[in-house]
Amino acid sequence: MSSSTPEPEEELFLGFLEESDELVNDVEISSTALLKEPEDFEHIHGIFRAVHSLKGNSGIFNIRAVQSFCHAFENYMELLRDKSINLDTGVINFIIEGSDYLKNIFTRLSISGREVDLNNDENTFLEKLENQISQHTSDGKREKLRIELLQFFNKATSEGRMGDDSHLKDLYDSITGIDPELLKDRRKSSAVTKEKWMIGESDVTREYIDLNDLVNRAISGEMVEDTYNIFINSITGLMKQTEEAGASSAVEVLLAILGEFETLYQEELGMDEFLGESLKELLDKYAEYLTMLEPNNKTEPADVSGNGKRRESVSIDKSVRVNEILLDEFIGHVGELITLNELFSGLQKRLDGGETNNLSHDFKSTNQAFHELSGLLQKSLYEIRKAPLEQVFSKLPRVLRGVTKNTGKSTSLVTTGGDIEMDKSLLGKIETVLVHCVRNSADHGIETQQERTDAGKKAEGQIHISAWSDKNRVFLKISDDGNGVNVEKIRAHAIKNGFASAEDAVKLSDKDILDILMKPGFSTASSITETSGRGVGMDVLWSSVYEMGGELSLDNKPGLGLTINISVPLAYTTRIKLGLTMRVGDNIFLIPAENVRESFRVAKDDVNTIEGKGEVVSRWGRVYSLVRLSNLLNIPSSYNNVWDAICMLVDYKGTSMCLLVDEILGQRQIVYKELTVQTREPCVFEGVSILDGRSMALILNVGGIIKQFEE
Repeated sequence: MSSSTPEPEEELFLGFLEESDELVNDVEISSTALLKEPEDFEHIHGIFRAVHSLKGNSGIFNIRAVQSFCHAFENYMELLRDKSINLDTGVINFIIEGSDYLKNIFTRLSISGREVDLNNDENTFLEKLENQISQHTSDGKREKLRIELLQFFNKATSEGRMGDDSHLKDLYDSITGIDPELLKDRRKSSAVTKEKWMIGESDVTREYIDLNDLVNRAISGEMVEDTYNIFINSITGLMKQTEEAGASSAVEVLLAILGEFETLYQEELGMDEFLGESLKELLDKYAEYLTMLEPNNKTEPADVSGNGKRRESVSIDKSVRVNEILLDEFIGHVGELITLNELFSGLQKRLDGGETNNLSHDFKSTNQAFHELSGLLQKSLYEIRKAPLEQVFSKLPRVLRGVTKNTGKSTSLVTTGGDIEMDKSLLGKIETVLVHCVRNSADHGIETQQERTDAGKKAEGQIHISAWSDKNRVFLKISDDGNGVNVEKIRAHAIKNGFASAEDAVKLSDKDILDILMKPGFSTASSITETSGRGVGMDVLWSSVYEMGGELSLDNKPGLGLTINISVPLAYTTRIKLGLTMRVGDNIFLIPAENVRESFRVAKDDVNTIEGKGEVVSRWGRVYSLVRLSNLLNIPSSYNNVWDAICMLVDYKGTSMCLLVDEILGQRQIVYKELTVQTREPCVFEGVSILDGRSMALILNVGGIIKQFEE
């Protein structure tokens, strides 16, 4: 799709998709809430209103499949509203199932454009809805008759008994003449074709069809043997031919598919519904780069260089639904900013005119007002970007159902703190993290019902997720009452696979052993058996939290369960922090104040050199490694002697060291900008910030410095 301004009709459709996403999310949240509060009929009313709006909006754009599905769903919810159908656990699960299908339908619609058909499972669910409605409404007999007549005439057609001179054909014509709607099939079937899929000059039909078929079968709930090999063979073949075609953007999509698979795949579950749906979205994006050749129809291959046109797809810019009160407050601050701008203009005119009377005082007061307003604008922007964690929590029961369906275990999920709000840009990342945790606990942590009763536990396991916050961070605790981690088995596995020597492993504390779980490469297939699988994905989990600027720790109680503690910043993309400005030689750097414990000038007697550790500094009875920033960055320094320079005691995730700099210049607000160049890992810089109108400074990454020093 072009990046130019969309046509009015197209803009309306994009608005429809955006609103639909919000409405589908409302349905999902209310459906899940019914499990906790079945007596609160406001959830029923909320689902009804959302589905009613979806039906009406889809009708405007003539999307019949969606309209039919929503129409039946709406009628079903109406029967619940007037209590024609009694609400019980089975009904609630049925509603949640419908919510899942609704989400899948609109996900496909947002990718494909204005055309979408219901798949087999969705058509089956639609039939169930209509059957339920027919049993509880006055129109039930008519609907039942319609279905039976359709089945009868369809069978007669397939058997060749609907010829022009047959009595059945006369009967069919009579019925359609009196009531055409009675024999109308609401479902739209899709014909099976023998199309060929091309990327550039390369035929990727076999690989693409194999991968697409695998994903679709997973979404339908079908168990597929040899999933891993089928996926790897298909994605490898696609990758090779796509690279040969020079389609770099399409290769990036394939890499994203591979990354998603490696992140979410677990051997015991295979390709389940949840993973299938995650891959389907990405696979549909890849399909945008393909050209479909119809049988006996020659078509020019798609231009995959990035210069030609691809198959058009719908692209939705990210947007945020904003509380009107918060928006009014933000607009008010912008008005004050305009006023301040006028004040600065007046001061400049006075300066240009040579007036100096009280000018310094007026500059100071105006600058102070600007500083205060900047803080208010920053706070207001944070508030606008916030969204409740319930948007993530509401999706987790669906994940749990997928796992328990495959394992046969009985597990419940309890969440608290869904009203905690945080930056919307973090919610997607938090969702990935929590999906990992829930899947891991349900699949590996919670025992079978027999094992639990033998251990004196309730047959049903429980996963509990709680959230709370302070001014700067959100805290998450994910706990289960399962087996916990067998530390000794991990210790043995660490020795066997070279993560620690036998001599060192014996000395490791339980905490150190748990830290090994989060090392890349520890989560091998064999470790799933030997450590009850609790290492699966832990390194990915830790990396995801780290990328958000968060922290993660494990609290293990063998036989009683595992608790994962996570904390992440409330805000992420709008990155403004308090920092310190420092100098090394002629170079200026910035460092986040939150990582600096203190700065001091060290005494000569407190500096030593230890073999194997290098220079160290004694401070408050402890010894810290010393890193000369000039040596680390290969730049000149103003001082050779440690005691002539300034030591900064820095800390990251409990690890401390001293950085040696020439001078600390002061304190300031750091507005982060991302680096536009690639640096070697671990990176010692986490961004860049403007110092004044003429220069910029690199922002030091304390975690990266510590990691690079340790390596």
